[in-house]
Amino acid sequence: MKNLNPNPNPDPLSRTLRDWKVTTPLPPGFREQVWSRIARTETEQAGRPSISRLITHWIGSMLPRPALAASYVAILLVVGVTAGWAQGHQKSTRMKDELGQRYVHVLDPYQAPRQ
Repeated sequence: MKNLNPNPNPDPLSRTLRDWKVTTPLPPGFREQVWSRIARTETEQAGRPSISRLITHWIGSMLPRPALAASYVAILLVVGVTAGWAQGHQKSTRMKDELGQRYVHVLDPYQAPRQ
């Protein structure tokens, strides 16, 4: 068998870890307890559906249909672009109004600001 470490002079930690052997025995019934804990966790998780599992199942069942997947992507894209445009338009309008008020205030500082 080839040596997995090609370095002829490994550092002392690597050498120690490679040569280290566990001599302490496991407690009685350790393996059975581990496997029973694993089985109990699996049955608990299988019993209650989580949100992520439901979403994963829904995506897995809907997206293999290419036409449906394309329509979902198109709808999400249209909704995202529309929301972004509306928010940008609102912010732009607010900024134009504020800049207009500032300009009028610079020309006539005694004029009362509009609300």
